[in-house]
Formats: sequence, C-alpha cells, structure tokens
Amino acid sequence: MKSKTFLYLFYFVILFLSSCDHGISPRLKPERTGFSGTVIFKGAWPSDVYQTRIVGFRDTIRSSLDFTILNIAFLSDTIPYGISLYEYESDNPKHIFKPGAGDVLRYIVVAQAIVPNPSPIREHWRVAGIYFSPIDSTKYGTVEIVKGTLVKNIDIIVDFNNPPNQPPR
Repeated sequence: MKSKTFLYLFYFVILFLSSCDHGISPRLKPERTGFSGTVIFKGAWPSDVYQTRIVGFRDTIRSSLDFTILNIAFLSDTIPYGISLYEYESDNPKHIFKPGAGDVLRYIVVAQAIVPNPSPIREHWRVAGIYFSPIDSTKYGTVEIVKGTLVKNIDIIVDFNNPPNQPPR
C-alpha cells in the first residue's frame, strides 16, 4: 500500500513538474517582416510576355546601370499569365529575394520579361505597373521594411492599354 501511494505521489510530482507554465494561453503568431498588396491587371495581356514578376528596387532606375541585381531588394515568384488579380506577401518563401529589416524600397514595379531567358539587364524587361505614393500619385511609393511589421496595401495597377513611362535603357 505504501509503495502504491508513493508511486501515485511520484507520478503526480513528475506530471506537475513537466507541465508548462503558460496554462492554456493562445499560440502567438510568428512575427512577420515585409510588405503585401494586390496587383490588378486591366486589359488584354500582351502576347510577347515570358515572365511577370514584382520587383522592389532599393533605388529608382535613373539609367540602365541601376537595373542590376545589387539594386534589387525584392523579387517575386512568377505571376501566372493572363490573371486579373494577384495578391502577394513579400515574406512568402516562394519568392526569390525577400527584403530584410532596414531595407528601403524606392521603386516597386510589375516587370515583364520580353525575352525567353531574361537576365537582370534593362533590355530584357518592360515595366507594366508601378507602385505610386498613396499621398501623391505622381511620385513613386516608398516602403521602409521594419522588423516585425508587415506593411499592407502596397497595391499596383497594371493597365495594359495605358502602360507607364519606361525607365531609361
């Protein structure tokens, strides 16, 4: 009888010591860092498109020399051809480059490859849409990446009937 009582007491102590100290508190969502938004496509897609991606540049494209891999902070996975709406989150693991805390993106575009096997050179890409400032639609929008913050509503309209001005070649 003593050994049974001791065994029950032993199991109770082990159970008590191995239980967590948080009770039934809810699980915390993982911290997210980056930006998200929606791309709206208007009009008929051009037939000469091989890839469509969202590209976030650290600096605006003032010359063809700015269109380099070193200037890219964000490069999305390929956007499916022919769709009318695409929602994205920059911290999605499918994306090629993801911005990190401290990055500032000054030129965020939807770019389309116009050659079958594009390189990161200006002549291989056409800008189809640009993220503009929500305060002043004549200026490019800027997104500062802050650790633990997911900036929302970085939306881009791609109007195939009214394409934006192209960066220098």
